[in-house]
Amino acid sequence: MHVCVDGATQKMKKSIWIVGLLGWVMVLFSGMWQQSAQAAGEGFTVKAELPENQRDTSASYFDLRVSPNQAQTLNVVIQNRQADPVTVLIKVNPAFTNDNGVVEYGEQVGRTDASLKVNFKTLLKAPTEVTIPALSQQTVPLQLKLPAQAFAGTVLGGLQFMAKPDEKATTSGAVANRYVYALGVVLTESDQVVPPNLRLREVKAVSDHGHNAIQANIQNFEPAMLKDLTVEGKIFEADGSKALYQTHKQQLKMAPNSNFNFKVDLNDEPLKPGKYRFEGVAKAAGRTWHFKKTFVVAQKEAADLNAAAVKKVPAQANAIDWRLLILAGLVVLLTINVIAFKRYARHQRGA
Repeated sequence: MHVCVDGATQKMKKSIWIVGLLGWVMVLFSGMWQQSAQAAGEGFTVKAELPENQRDTSASYFDLRVSPNQAQTLNVVIQNRQADPVTVLIKVNPAFTNDNGVVEYGEQVGRTDASLKVNFKTLLKAPTEVTIPALSQQTVPLQLKLPAQAFAGTVLGGLQFMAKPDEKATTSGAVANRYVYALGVVLTESDQVVPPNLRLREVKAVSDHGHNAIQANIQNFEPAMLKDLTVEGKIFEADGSKALYQTHKQQLKMAPNSNFNFKVDLNDEPLKPGKYRFEGVAKAAGRTWHFKKTFVVAQKEAADLNAAAVKKVPAQANAIDWRLLILAGLVVLLTINVIAFKRYARHQRGA
């Protein structure tokens, strides 16, 4: 009988030890998550001071009615929420459409569309960088100058604000947090509506992050924004009637005078050389555009793309947060120990 009680005592101590361990683990995880939440809220913020010629006064970006040859100072307020000074890099960019059908205001390389007549980058002058003292804010003036010749439709651009990398962190190879803000600027000179217009420029086979795809470049060649765009694309053999591959995307957007690459995924299948046909349909703003274009995939081109393609593997779950998995396992272990302890307690009372 004495041995039984001693064994029970040991089990009890073990359960208490496990509960204590779980408590410390939960505290540790709580601290890690709290730290991540705090880091996400740090950095700096950017706010536009809306001028009198602001059209949409409820907007957080500049939406300005302007006139030819107009000069104007635009002000933005940068607030530093950190306990240390922060140097903010400022870049002026024309808006462009990325390959996901999203309008962006960041720096672009080779994305300026040939149809763009008024480049926002040439209209606005801004300091390349400003330093904001700790826990304070600063108003930064920007100089807007419109061309003498009137323009139709919409000129769309933006300002990109980025925390300057820490030289020490860069030298040591450490990864530093970089806070980036984008502030849009919309310019119009009249209420005249210029309807958007689309056309298909080229179709070719490409490697999309290691996956074979057919890429159709679609261009909005008018100075008009495009919202709620739906695009469907199908790939056929040149003389075929049955679609080999197809992709459907919706709720896309396009910046004025921009283009983007609509990709039809090949489902990780090898690309075969031959002659193909792309057919597409785009719908937006009450209009419908039909596209059709034949293209050829050469034998060497197909071989090169297939060699570089990621091999098809069984479907796997999305990335797992191992912290959550470990915590879930510990919770299960705690539950088992609690149940075992309760059963032992009932057994002792029954004895």
